[in-house]
Formats: sequence, C-alpha cells, structure tokens
Amino acid sequence: MEEAVIRAIQPYDLHGVRWYRIAYSPVAAPETLYETRFSFDVIYADPQAGDRVRIRKLLGVVDRIEKVADA
Repeated sequence: MEEAVIRAIQPYDLHGVRWYRIAYSPVAAPETLYETRFSFDVIYADPQAGDRVRIRKLLGVVDRIEKVADA
C-alpha cells in the first residue's frame, strides 16, 4: 500500500452510482500528482481534499483507499 494525500476530489453520479475522481500525491513524492477514478465502494465515507490515505492497487488499478487515522 502507498501512503498519499488527496489533493482534489470530485464526486459524480454515473447511471445512479456514485463515482469519484481524485488527484493525489504520494507522501514519498509530494511534488508528483496522479489522477484516478473509482466507484463509491473503493473508498471510505466522506473523503476530503487534504486527507492522508493508504492506496492499494491491483495490477495498477486502485481497488481500495483507506483513511490514515489522525495521530
């Protein structure tokens, strides 16, 4: 799993299903920006820009995003 920070998030509906488009930067490379899209079941409730997360990928596709607990 890769730790990252969500830089921007855009929720949208597609055929009645909630999807998200996010931009994120890995903690290890904060100057790098990636973008990905996924359905609601991949991410925790109420994601926000600035959240620190763990991103899991399967064959290069994001399949789980978990919020890192505040210390």
